[in-house]
Amino acid sequence: MVEGKAFAAGTIVNALAALKGVAFALNLKTRVRIIPGKEGDFESRALECVVKKVFRSLNIDGKVKVESEIPRRSGLGSSSAVVNALMCAAYKYLNKELEAHSILRANARISLECGMSYTGAFDDASASLLGGVVFSDNAKMKLFKRESLEGKAAILIPAWERKNVDLKKIRERREEVERAFKLAMEGKLREAMYVNSYEYCRALNLPFEPVVAAYNLGLNAGLSGNGPSYVAFGENVEDVKSVWESFGKVIFVDIVNVPAEDVKISGSLFIQT
Repeated sequence: MVEGKAFAAGTIVNALAALKGVAFALNLKTRVRIIPGKEGDFESRALECVVKKVFRSLNIDGKVKVESEIPRRSGLGSSSAVVNALMCAAYKYLNKELEAHSILRANARISLECGMSYTGAFDDASASLLGGVVFSDNAKMKLFKRESLEGKAAILIPAWERKNVDLKKIRERREEVERAFKLAMEGKLREAMYVNSYEYCRALNLPFEPVVAAYNLGLNAGLSGNGPSYVAFGENVEDVKSVWESFGKVIFVDIVNVPAEDVKISGSLFIQT
């Protein structure tokens, strides 16, 4: 038996509109084990698609067991985490070096082919595997940079569910989301999250009020992914519980700055400037 693991990812800038994203790792784990034997039943078609593509590409077989602390369809990178953890387990199964860029490129490709993502979610996948804050170009499948982010984060899992994604409506907000990405690159994460969330909440018909409530406490806060979850971090982040409890369940987790696995991070992963 071999096991791979990966983290959840919170959003600073969603890459869907402009294909550039910023995400950070959250200490909620997904673990995938590969056990000798024949393939069993899968809990979803997406998971079946992922496992078959990974196994066929690497010429391996076995049973797969997934255990995850990340809520599904929450905007917290659960799909990216599953693919990362599976890829890591598969590489261990073959005694292959865990080369980060190779794993992340495969993750993005498989996520697209299995209909789990609109962009390949290279930003979420990178945060999930590498830890820290990542600034990505999803089209090029490379990172501009990776930084550390200290402290805890709050996650709001609201009473409402994720809405349908209207890609055309989101892409119409490209200019403003590009501005959010530029703010993030300049280190203005709070402003970047506010701008990003304003645009995506409008496009996805999700409430913006949780963002405003946390922002008014001086926190960095925003919609995570395509929702419905929200994330916040900053000094005295625990204070957000009092204003978020009316919207749904609030949990606190550590922000992670180390890789989920002992991966090799090579220069090919980064855009050379």
